[in-house]
Amino acid sequence: MRNLGDDYRLGTVVVAGASGHQGIYDAFVALHVICAVVGFGSVALSGVYGAAARRPEHQSPAEETTRYFQSRGRPELLILAVPLFGAAALGFRPEGSEFGQVWVIGGLVVWMVAAGLLFAIVRPAESRIRRSGDRQEAARPATRLMWAAAACDVLFVIALAIMVTQPP
Repeated sequence: MRNLGDDYRLGTVVVAGASGHQGIYDAFVALHVICAVVGFGSVALSGVYGAAARRPEHQSPAEETTRYFQSRGRPELLILAVPLFGAAALGFRPEGSEFGQVWVIGGLVVWMVAAGLLFAIVRPAESRIRRSGDRQEAARPATRLMWAAAACDVLFVIALAIMVTQPP
């Protein structure tokens, strides 16, 4: 017979014996953090190169900036895995956790706004810069990219504060 003291609620699902899964919890938390750092870090780096692409030096992008925008920026797509690994970690959290807690919902809302910026502004701006022939043509999307990346950075810091403090 199961000891009900070892059960933790997961939304409306009960995960039995979650206290015995510390290693699984730690692995999901590590994956959650790695995806967030690499994904949001890639967006931040893209914003830095966006700022470089908008400078009116010479009329053609610097070689390093051009080389950066030749790649498709796949690491920033790791942002999409952040809530998946976060939800999995919550399912194995030894202290138990409800998906309805304020900090969980707040973190998800912040992530949704950041993901929206990624797909509505960052990715299209990167594409436009990639297709542009000179700095004048790249200046406007580069400016949009720079500001959207900065907003994503701010959202990352807010999400980090929410995850660390876990307000009730």
